[in-house]
Amino acid sequence: MRALRENVVPVAFLALWVAVSGYTLHTLGGMRAPRVEATMDLTVTAPPSSPPRAGCSEKPGSPGLDVYPG
Repeated sequence: MRALRENVVPVAFLALWVAVSGYTLHTLGGMRAPRVEATMDLTVTAPPSSPPRAGCSEKPGSPGLDVYPG
């Protein structure tokens, strides 16, 4: 009797678990989210009154860029 109980209880639990898992997956498979389509209008503009940027037109190492002349 003990051997029967040791073998039947785990098999019954496993069979119940497989059945519940299959039912859950089947139910979730039928649930489909509605298709969502969306559009967005986007306008890109320059920032208002951006300050002029400083630039360096001379090559590094030229006489005009010496920090300590002389």
